[in-house]
Order: sequence, then structure tokens, then C-alpha cells
Amino acid sequence: MISDESDGRAASPIVGNILLVAVVLIVGSIVAVVGLTFLDGYGTPTADASFEIEQSPAGLVLQPRALGTDVVIKLDGTEIERIDSDNAGQTVLVPTVPGSEIVVVSQDEANSVLLREEVDSREELGDFTAYYTFERGENPDVLADSSGNGNEGTLEDDNGGNGPQWGGCGLQFDGNDDYVDITNISAPEDVTEFTVAVKYVQTGNTGSKSVNQLIEHQFGSGQEWFFELSGQIDESYTSSYSIDYAVEYANQVASSSAVSTNTTHVVVGTYDGSSYDLYVDGERVDGGTHSEAVGMGDMHLGRDFENPSQYLDGEICELRLYYTAFDSGQIERITTAMEP
Repeated sequence: MISDESDGRAASPIVGNILLVAVVLIVGSIVAVVGLTFLDGYGTPTADASFEIEQSPAGLVLQPRALGTDVVIKLDGTEIERIDSDNAGQTVLVPTVPGSEIVVVSQDEANSVLLREEVDSREELGDFTAYYTFERGENPDVLADSSGNGNEGTLEDDNGGNGPQWGGCGLQFDGNDDYVDITNISAPEDVTEFTVAVKYVQTGNTGSKSVNQLIEHQFGSGQEWFFELSGQIDESYTSSYSIDYAVEYANQVASSSAVSTNTTHVVVGTYDGSSYDLYVDGERVDGGTHSEAVGMGDMHLGRDFENPSQYLDGEICELRLYYTAFDSGQIERITTAMEP
């Protein structure tokens, strides 16, 4: 929806000439056409423009239908695409989350805002099962789910402590005994495929075990998919490690061992019901085949399910779980949106 304090339009005093920007919101078919004026303080309009906005599993798809000037598309202040005026019709995936703001700005001297759209409805978010921003809420013992599906997590400690600590980029895990427990995960519909994306920092390994569990999801009668971080066997992490991604062990793939510690990375795993792929910082590193069903269940962040072990020594900054498999273009766009 288009955010405004009064009537849902970005209304403000018109600066110079009036430019009417048509926004078409599509949900299977066109349901609304609204006019926008320019926002105060962003220059004088110079050319006509119109946009279509369509829902997709990975967020909103923005398509300029007419452009009189080159434009920049920004998501939450970060530039994600530039479109020349002669490329009207090009579609751009905008991987929206709750509270996202899409802004389209002209690249001329006027630097005019052609479109401002704030995402505040479930239909505009994409096919989210869960979305965690890792921002501390009113209850410091709870990891809030911003997807609207109620998949909150509880901060736990196997030795009776306080669990992961709020700090760094989100939650800090000590590698000894703390983790997040998320039970009875629910999605808006039956799940036969998924995409999971996580932004995190591996800061080291406090013990001698080679595996740090980043995410493990368990469902059915013990089936699971997971992200694991692996150093050299029986050695502490030094400057790098590898990432293992499994859709039901032993169907798993691994990155090279050149993933750097103390650096923020975005890792994405996707599964479409027959094949799965691992991406690290937007680059596909490997994939495999798997044909068994997946489902919803419970999830641990920072610890193994079977035993109190494989604790994460690092920080988790953001986690997105979708109930749809994504292609390489969608994954690249999500990675860009999540990168620091």
C-alpha cells in the first residue's frame, strides 16, 4: 500500500510543474490505478512516468510502463536497479519485507521522486513462512517473527544461562551452550518447496569440534534440512571455513573452505521438490537432486537437534524463510537486499 498519514497517497505541496505518475497494482489482474504527485524537496518534475506493481513469491515486481527520464529504484534507501528511459517495460524484482519502502527517483538534475510505496500488507511481502530482523523487542527472551505467521523463537541456554545476547548485528552466540528454539512453524499454505536466506558472521570456534550449526530445521519423523559451518577436523577456525547445505542428509553440498571468518555473509539455500542449490554471497556454488517431500516442523538457530552440541560461535543478523523455491535471479536480488 502507499503510505500516507491521511488518505493513502503521497500528498505534499506540488513543486513546479505537475507530473502525474500512474501506479497500477496487479493481483492477478489490475485492481487499482492511482495518481501521485511529487514529494516536497525532491526537485521539479520533468517527464511523465507510469508503473505497474505486481505481486510475486519473492516480493513485488515493478515494471515502468512509460519513462521520460532515466530512473533509480531504491529499496529501504539502497539502490537496487537503474533503468534507462528507453528501457521502459523492463521488470525489476523488489524483495520486500514488512515495512519496506520502495522509492523511484529520476536521474536528471531535478532528482525527482516519481514513486514512493510503503509495504504494509501481507499480500505485498512475498511467500514468507518466517522473517526475523534480529532486533530486540519488548521481551528480550523472544525472537520476533515479522512475517505475521507467529513463528516466534525462544532464546535458550543448555546450562541455565541467559541464552544468546543482543548485540553486534543482531544476536550473538557464544559457541558453548546457547541457541534459539522455534517450535511448530506454520506457513500460510502447505509446503512442498522452500528458500532460506540468512545473513550472519562467523567469529570463530571456542571448542575443538569442527561443526557450527547455523540453522537446522526438523520435520516429520526426524527429517531435516540445515546449514552447517565446518572448519578443519579437530581444529579451531582460523581465517576461513566451508558451508554445508543439506536437504535431508546425506543429500548435501558444500562450498569451498575459503569463506572468511569475521566477515558478514549472505547464504541462500533453495529446494523445488526435485533439486536444491547453495548460494554464497549471490554466487551459486553447488547443487544436487532430492525428490522427497518437505514439511514444517521445528527449527534451531545455533545448535544441533539430536544432541546439545555444534553450537554457533558468531552472530546472526537476518533470516528469511519462504515457502517457495527461487531461481538465480530472485536469489541474487534477495542477496543484494540483505547485504550490509
